[in-house]
Amino acid sequence: MRRTSIAFLAFALASCGEQANPRIEISDAWARETGAGQNTGAAYATIENTGGADDELLAVTTDRATMPMLHSSESVNGVSRMRMLQSLSLPADGTVELRPGGIHIMMEGLKSPLKAGETFEVTFRFKQSGELVVPVKVEAAGAR
Repeated sequence: MRRTSIAFLAFALASCGEQANPRIEISDAWARETGAGQNTGAAYATIENTGGADDELLAVTTDRATMPMLHSSESVNGVSRMRMLQSLSLPADGTVELRPGGIHIMMEGLKSPLKAGETFEVTFRFKQSGELVVPVKVEAAGAR
């Protein structure tokens, strides 16, 4: 009986460890095309943590811009403000949507305009899940 109890306890603890990991999936990554001479752009995506533990997005990088960063936009009393985020919390079994007018990837210092139909890569660096490289599709200005 004692061996069975110890084996069950070991199995239960091992199972908890497996469930207590974040599992990050990034989908629907897109950016809006930019005009000639425009040196800033933005990218958006849906980040889902289907795992049993929280994670944190620490940084984003891309070869398309000299300074990509996480930003948050908000309107207070009719005044829009944008601020840089140091990180972004991703709760277990939660979804965070990067979208226009909200949290997004601000890309300052674009090396060339973003043109509809092209794709570029963004690397997302997470505290627990490491790095994920995601293709971002550029869409026409009025597409979304």
